[in-house]
Amino acid sequence: MDEVRSHWWPREGWRPGRLVYTWHLTFEHAPQLHRLAERYQQALVTIDGHNPVPARWLHLTVQGVGWVDEVPDERLDQITQAVAVRLGKLAPVELTFDRPVILGEAVVLAPTPAEPLHEMWGEIRNGIAELTGEAPTAAEQVKGFRPHVSLTYINTPGPAQPYVEALSGVEAEPVQVDVDRVALIVQNRVLEPEWVYRWSTHAVVLLGADTGI
Repeated sequence: MDEVRSHWWPREGWRPGRLVYTWHLTFEHAPQLHRLAERYQQALVTIDGHNPVPARWLHLTVQGVGWVDEVPDERLDQITQAVAVRLGKLAPVELTFDRPVILGEAVVLAPTPAEPLHEMWGEIRNGIAELTGEAPTAAEQVKGFRPHVSLTYINTPGPAQPYVEALSGVEAEPVQVDVDRVALIVQNRVLEPEWVYRWSTHAVVLLGADTGI
């Protein structure tokens, strides 16, 4: 992209302190991904206008469920079980993370292969729709699901070229991350002065649990 834009625009429904249930891949136990992210983040330290994601909060957003104040506990438990059954039939996957790209509002790592992640996304959406009639679609996914892990969020619009030039000078080997679970998290979008997404884990669903993989 030639231009970057701020990630922190006022999304519909969000307000300070309001929490949301969402399915994520989280990477607490992927130090190799942490190191790769930090290599690229370090290359951007001389550029103003962005908010690096701390290693503990690196994540891959898969599918939202709904606002905590709108989803009853019983319905959430039903959704979790429906999703668990569907994801239990999918095999764990090894993801490769390589060079970052500029994705409008962020510098991201796009994992490969993407196909298992799309299958995972579809099964989660089907599990939610089984209970609610329709899975919600976030603004970022209106044009489809593009799996990525954000390294830094842009907070100031401007040219993308400084980011491209800084990242091009980094030499780093790709890393592999084994994914065998998906987390249902309670997420908080924290604005000024931290500008970060934080969460607590509500439930964890294992891939391959129903197939003996």
